[in-house]
Amino acid sequence: MSKKCKVCEMPFTPARPLQKVCSTRCAMKIAREVVAKADRRETKLKLDALQTKPQLVKRAQAAFNAYIRARDKGKTCISCDTPLGSEPNTFDAGHYRSVGSAPHMRFVEDNVHGQCKHCNNWLAGNHVEYRKRLLERIGEHQLELLEADSTLRKCTKEGLLEIARYYRERTRLLLKQDVN
Repeated sequence: MSKKCKVCEMPFTPARPLQKVCSTRCAMKIAREVVAKADRRETKLKLDALQTKPQLVKRAQAAFNAYIRARDKGKTCISCDTPLGSEPNTFDAGHYRSVGSAPHMRFVEDNVHGQCKHCNNWLAGNHVEYRKRLLERIGEHQLELLEADSTLRKCTKEGLLEIARYYRERTRLLLKQDVN
């Protein structure tokens, strides 16, 4: 019974039942790849452990903002109803309650929506119009909960890594749905 080698893809007759490769050379190549993959994984874990909390916050924020941009792609600006572009970096993930005044609301999805760069940067978030349209999007009850929220949310390094992982995965899924 002939098999196909996992490395060179040449047909061969296995000498043992679980043999996957045709020769010692191919076996060595697979072994090197396994070791290299383990080394990369270990290096990544060590580098993650060395990162400071501000670096991890920045990383988690970037993943979260990418998710918000993917979620709100094709909608209008939360503040001025300008259509948001579908190209990368054409609009911001604008916070209703700013990170400066409410850092505990940084990663709350109802607090962040797609906002044109003009409103977010030049009009300081265009807060009055943001609130009007946010009321339409999430409803009065959710808006009141959002405005009254003062829950302390302290993120650990592991928590920030998990937030970044979670939102990268959700962004990937949203972008995959857009393609299909």
